[in-house]
Order: sequence, then structure tokens, then C-alpha cells
Amino acid sequence: MVAAADVRRIVADILPEIIEIRHSLHRIPETHYQERETSAMLRRLLASPRIELLPPLLGTDIIGLIRGGSPGRCVLLRADIDALPVEEKSGAAWASTHPGKAHACGHDGHMAILLGTARVLERLAGDLAGSVRLVFQPAEEEECGGCALVGKGLMELEPRAEAAFALHGWVGVPVRKVACAAGAMMAAADQFLITVKGRGGHAALPHRAADPVVCAARVITALQTVVSRSIDPLEPAVLSVCRVEGGHASNVIPDAVVLEGTARYFDGSLEAIIRERMDQVIAGVCAAGGCTYRMDYTHGYEPLVNHPSAVAMARQTASTYLGPDAWWDDHPRTMGAEDFAFYLNKVPGAMLRLGLGEEWPPLHSAGFDFNDQALETGIMALAGLALDFCSK
Repeated sequence: MVAAADVRRIVADILPEIIEIRHSLHRIPETHYQERETSAMLRRLLASPRIELLPPLLGTDIIGLIRGGSPGRCVLLRADIDALPVEEKSGAAWASTHPGKAHACGHDGHMAILLGTARVLERLAGDLAGSVRLVFQPAEEEECGGCALVGKGLMELEPRAEAAFALHGWVGVPVRKVACAAGAMMAAADQFLITVKGRGGHAALPHRAADPVVCAARVITALQTVVSRSIDPLEPAVLSVCRVEGGHASNVIPDAVVLEGTARYFDGSLEAIIRERMDQVIAGVCAAGGCTYRMDYTHGYEPLVNHPSAVAMARQTASTYLGPDAWWDDHPRTMGAEDFAFYLNKVPGAMLRLGLGEEWPPLHSAGFDFNDQALETGIMALAGLALDFCSK
């Protein structure tokens, strides 16, 4: 059994390097499936006789395996590697060098933490029973790369992972603390695209047109009743129209207006209700306005459900490796989505929230930068989870 003090000494030794790596990754943000520079850098840093690297399954993913000194179970640890289409305004010396792109969700920190965890486990491989699969996954933010990677057979690779863990930097959780709870903690996220089709014409002669702008406005308003009047008030759900596009001139009624948005929920059975009610509401509004419509509704991210046994183990691991006060009990559910859910559909596991501070720029904002003070806690947590799971 590896002592927590041994892990702590290794982390202290590698931490300066990991901080510099994090800054280097932060400078080169790349969005979904374009993470070529990031992927190449990670492969160079992971090159080691102790780490078996596989050819990519999707193009920019990196999958590695650290085998222990004796047989045992396999645990999977995952970090996301993509960035957001955001112009960074953090003012950091290591700010993005790629215009219009930024690591505004902290994936640079996640990568650095998993890389640091790999460094720790390399040194302790002789004492490790079993194996640890390292997954650096592309396209978490916009293209559901987790679903694609699982669909390509990630969870069937030998040795098969029997559990999966990940973490996400979290604003609102104090630094040097982690949080987690059993059950559905992040929501499903579906997308919809509605085209309201009318009959265009001169703005001065609206009676000769079928105005899709007015009709689309009524659709937006009517859709707000889908959740409030069709879903049990005790069941959380959200339906948001986030993009409206139509027309090109101030004196021309257009032929069509496009609406785009998202539906979020924790209970998977709500998807069918939401889709059906949306269709009914849109059809009624469009019929009244003399318009027609088309709705493309796409099933997207699934609810992220943490397994009770994995959460219990994570809590014990946090106490062992981070101290008795490291566990943070304030962990409300969020309507945000996370494609680590597709891993947890295959094996038990959990996603931990890693404290970035109670006062910190929000995720997905132009001013966000990962808090370097959280790196040590993240590495200790992931390394501890791997060691504890394999030892049991």
C-alpha cells in the first residue's frame, strides 16, 4: 500500500513543471477536433517506457496505459483537452496566442492534472496492483467527443476499465477542497433548430405576407409554457431559445426565421414529453399565423450520474490523501452538461468538482484562467483514486 506521504512528496517534486506545462497548454487553445498542437504536445510529454500510448481513435485523442507491478483491476482517468471559441481577456502572462479561442473552461488545468497524475503513477508503478488507463479526450464542449470515443470502443479496450473518474475545476468550491455527490449531478443537453416558414413581402403591405417574424416571436413565448405547464414542477427542466435569425433589410418581411436552442433535464423520460409538447405548441402557433415549420431536435449529452460506491470511495480517498477537511459538502446539481456521462453509462465512477475558489472569474467567461493553486489538490485526488481503486 502506497502511503499518502509518498504521493505528496512526488507531487511536490513535479509541481513546478506541471504549472509550467499548464501555462504552455493555456497558450495554445484549440476547439473541437482541431486540438492538433495540444495533442502533439501531450504525446511528447507522455513519451515514457512506462506508458503505452495507443494510436488515436478520433484523431486528436491520446489514450495511454500504465501497468502496475502486479495483476489487478483497471481504472480509467479522463481529462478533456478542447477549448472554447472565446476571446481571452484574463490578462495572464500565458494568455491565449490563438485569436478567438481560450481555455475558458479550465481544460488546460485538467490536462496538466492528468499529466501530473501520470508522472506520479509512473514512479509508483512497481507498487501498483492493476493498471491505469489515461484518456485525454477531444471535443467535450461542442461535439460530444466522449460519446464518440466510447462509441469507437474505448471502454472495450483491454484491460477493460472497471471504473472511471474525472474532475472539473469548479468556481464556488474553496481551493484545496473537492466535492461530489451520488446521483444525477449534471443535466442532459439536447439541441433544437426550428425554421418558421412564411411568405415574405413588403413591410408596408404586411396583409399580403405571412409574417414569420411575428410567428417566430409567438413561438418563443409559447415555448416557455412547455416546462412550466407540461413538466412536474418538482422535476428540474429548462428550455431556452438562444439564437434568432431572420431577415436582411428593415423594409422586407423575410420568408423564414430560424430559432435555435437547448433543452435540459435530469430525468431521461422527460425528453419525449418535451419533444412532443414542442411540436404541438409550434404547430398550433404556426397554423394560427399562416406559417409552416420544421423542427430538427437532436439528442445530445446525457445526464451525468455519479455512482454511490464511487462517491463513497472518493470521499475516503480525499480524507486519506488530502486531509479530513478536504471534502466539501456543498455540491448542488447544475443544468450544465458533461460528456463524461457516457463513460459512467458503461462503468461505475464519478466526476469530482475541484475547488478553484469561492471568488474567481466564472467558467466560460473571457476573464477565466485556471487557478494554479488547485493543481496539487487535483493530482493528489486522481492519483489517490487510482491507487485506492487498484489496491482494492
